Amino acid sequence: MITVKHTVFAVTLLVWVTGLSAAVYKSVDAQGNVVYTDEPAGNGKPLVLPPLSTIPAPKYTTGKPSVKPGDSGNAYTNISIVSPTQEATLRDNTGAVPVTAGLKPVLNAAAGHRFQFYLDGQTQGKPTESSHIVIANVDRGAHNVAVAVVDAEGKEVMRSSPVEFNLHRQSINFPRGPGAPAPAPRGR
Repeated sequence: MITVKHTVFAVTLLVWVTGLSAAVYKSVDAQGNVVYTDEPAGNGKPLVLPPLSTIPAPKYTTGKPSVKPGDSGNAYTNISIVSPTQEATLRDNTGAVPVTAGLKPVLNAAAGHRFQFYLDGQTQGKPTESSHIVIANVDRGAHNVAVAVVDAEGKEVMRSSPVEFNLHRQSINFPRGPGAPAPAPRGR
């Protein structure tokens, strides 16, 4: 039984297929301009076009960890603090310290591994899959930061060497910094 739906589909398919095999005609008008069209007109001659060029889609990798899920052994070759660098001086009056970890190979999140960050030996937040955090409200002065990979049970798999840095925050005693000129007296 042919329904209206089948008829509409057949007509749509027919129009689409005929559009795919439409010929291209080339003609030259009275002013000498070359005109390409899909309808024969005047001195139009059908063209035989070469097949369309196609490029195969590139093969993308998903960047999956090279460590197999369930392997909780120490398959990591290197873990380090990338930022801040050793003995860096950071300036932030809010005390925000951005920290970035580097790990080779990539973190095996499928096995439950996470990054745990440390500031002066104290844990900072919960373990996370992100290799970047911002530690808030750090006091001015010298500090060290480290990172570890912990497994699903919280056991440390590997820890980086600590990186020392200095944080400068403006002081009430030196609101403009040491050596800044005193403000001009106000008139009464």
